[in-house]
Amino acid sequence: MKCKLSIQEKLKDLRIEKGLSLQELSEQTGISRASLGNYETDDYKEISHKAIITLADFYGVTSDYLLGLTENREQHLFPIDELGLDDETVDLLKSGKLNVRLICEMIKHPDFINFLSDMEIYVDNLAGMQFRNINKMIEQTRVRLQNKGISDEDHYMKTLEAATISEDNYFNNLLGNDIVKIAKAIRDAHGKDAETGDATTPVDDILDSFEELKTADNVTQAQMVMYSKLFKINFTKMDPYEFKTFTDILQRYSDLCKPVKGNGRGKKKK
Repeated sequence: MKCKLSIQEKLKDLRIEKGLSLQELSEQTGISRASLGNYETDDYKEISHKAIITLADFYGVTSDYLLGLTENREQHLFPIDELGLDDETVDLLKSGKLNVRLICEMIKHPDFINFLSDMEIYVDNLAGMQFRNINKMIEQTRVRLQNKGISDEDHYMKTLEAATISEDNYFNNLLGNDIVKIAKAIRDAHGKDAETGDATTPVDDILDSFEELKTADNVTQAQMVMYSKLFKINFTKMDPYEFKTFTDILQRYSDLCKPVKGNGRGKKKK
């Protein structure tokens, strides 16, 4: 995920959050629908100062947020000391070495509080102390039984051994499950981002194409499969005339559809 959103991405996200179409936004802001559509296009750079102010006021955010000068939608006028951050943490956050946007999303996740709570329990070592007390009681019981001639292979002895708690394993699983749950939720939330890898690989597409080609009833259907994969076209929305026109154009002008020239493996001419 990117550290910062572009102005185009922010404008689109804000509009979607309000559940507005471009037409509805145009009616409420007085900015033309065409202009609003252009503002959300990645390669469009010409957004007037007046339009930025109008949209910032409409969405209830600062102009600095839209312009990328800050990632805070609201202006916060309070000392940094109120956050309880020490100087090293502030410098690290300002350094650009960390993905601050990702950190923000982690903190806002509802399970992050549980993660911090479990981390505090681990750091304070109170639970660890109880684990060690329990383990000592189990070990003393096993020693007494061994002194009475009970074999380590005895079912009860093995039960006591299995009851021993590994502090490291316990907290590895606990903290690991907490952070993985948060990470998966954030990854799912960004599944449609341009920078996120596709769940389907090119190899999957090729294999799927082979399977579909094997089940094709005729040449035309096989062509439809090949073209749909190649050009990302949904041919189910085309009527027969449109598809025929499309294939005629490809066969006439595209090198992909032209037969390979050559003498093949036939006999050489004398």
